[in-house]
Amino acid sequence: MRYFLLVFSLLTVSTLEAQNLLALIKSGNHYGFVAPDGSTIIEAKYQNALSFHEGLAPVQLNDKWGYINPSGNVVIDFLYDDAIWFWEGLAAVRSGDKWGYIDKNNQIIIPFEYDDTFAFSEGLTSVRKDGNAGFLDKSGRIVIALNYAETFDFYNGIAPVEDHAGRILFVDKSGDLVDQPFLRQLILLRDKYIFFFRDEKIGVKTERGKILLEPKYDAIQRFRGNHTFFKLDSEKFGLITKRGKIVQKPRFEDVGAISEKLGAVMIDGKWGYLHIKKGIFIAPRFEEALPFKNGYAAVKLNGKWGFINRKGEVIVPFRYEENADPYFEKTK
Repeated sequence: MRYFLLVFSLLTVSTLEAQNLLALIKSGNHYGFVAPDGSTIIEAKYQNALSFHEGLAPVQLNDKWGYINPSGNVVIDFLYDDAIWFWEGLAAVRSGDKWGYIDKNNQIIIPFEYDDTFAFSEGLTSVRKDGNAGFLDKSGRIVIALNYAETFDFYNGIAPVEDHAGRILFVDKSGDLVDQPFLRQLILLRDKYIFFFRDEKIGVKTERGKILLEPKYDAIQRFRGNHTFFKLDSEKFGLITKRGKIVQKPRFEDVGAISEKLGAVMIDGKWGYLHIKKGIFIAPRFEEALPFKNGYAAVKLNGKWGFINRKGEVIVPFRYEENADPYFEKTK
């Protein structure tokens, strides 16, 4: 499994910034894009689509994939059998049963010869061929031999790999093995702390081994800043800091990820949002609630999906049966 993590610290969205945000929606059996004011910017006419990244969105029409810009204009024609986002200026696309990479001018940069490919990360991308995985650079040169069963994204110059014996190892960009045993305990490599287990209980320590939270918890969610949700000898969740200070006693039936200082919480079977410092911020009334991003969150009411802002105001009406993409993404 791959994790593509984008961290946003934006707490309010200006009118100008909102103009650069679009959310992917599904209306009936087709996909399109809406603005934060709920207006349709790109008609729902595509068989499939992914959200915008680096100014373009992959969309499918008549069983072929191409790319459009935020105005809905076709920038790369519908030529491919599959396609993913642009990352670091290149996108993986499939022709027949083989994958390659194109640039934004639709120039083939890396030929169609791989069984599987992924997005670029720190100048390298993982590829698979004949059951083996390794890494290419942006010229298509193999920089880490295809000797592994599985390979993952680079972060800070290090990537986890799995050999054919099932062992998780770590390599640098030269392909040399790196001895960093603490990484083996990380849930997400981008975090500067480690989840560890003792007698089936979870604790947290720094990458240098200093214990932040003793291993006594039944559940600890990933930290967002200084806060996270936890479960301790209870069926309900509370809010705690990295130093173990309980901010909210366990009273939530379920919780979501904290984002932009707000976390989705369930009380009496309904979802609302908790502010990490101010308490309940948006009253629980939704059937489902997803994390905030760029100032907006997807929520479900009466079986339909819509979007709210940080004040809890409905900005995209509840009219979509399926939440195609739960976030407003930047288009520039």
